[in-house]
Amino acid sequence: MSGRFLNDWTGRPRLLLAYSDAVYASECGRYFRRLGWEVQMVASGAEARILASDYRPNVVVLAAELLDESGWLTSAKISTENPHVRIILVTDGETEPGPERLEMVGAQLAVNRRGGAESLAQVVLGQNSFSEAV
Repeated sequence: MSGRFLNDWTGRPRLLLAYSDAVYASECGRYFRRLGWEVQMVASGAEARILASDYRPNVVVLAAELLDESGWLTSAKISTENPHVRIILVTDGETEPGPERLEMVGAQLAVNRRGGAESLAQVVLGQNSFSEAV
C-alpha cells in the first residue's frame, strides 16, 4: 500500500465512492476494503460533497451520473471546495473523456465501469502499486 494514501488517524487510506448502482458500488467497496482501505459509499452528489469535506478521503470516485446531478458537476464542485482531493470519474460510455474535459471539472482520471472493481483499483492505485497490493 502506497504511503501517499495513508490516513492521518487510522493509517488506512480513505475512499469515498459515489455511485447510484448499488451492485457496482458494493463490488468496489468490498474490493477496496480487502485492499485495506476505509470506504464510504453514497449515491448522490449532495452527499458526496458533504463527505468530501467531512470524511476527508484520499480519493473520491464519482459515477458520471448520480441520483441528483451529473458526476461531472459534482466533480467540479468538490474540486473547488476540496482542491487537495484526488477525483476519478467512472463512465459507461464507449469513448473515454479527454484530459481537457477531466481538467475542466477537476478530475484527474476516468475509468470505464465495464472493467469492474479491479480496473478501478488499477486507476486509483496506479499499475505498479496495484500489483503490489493484490
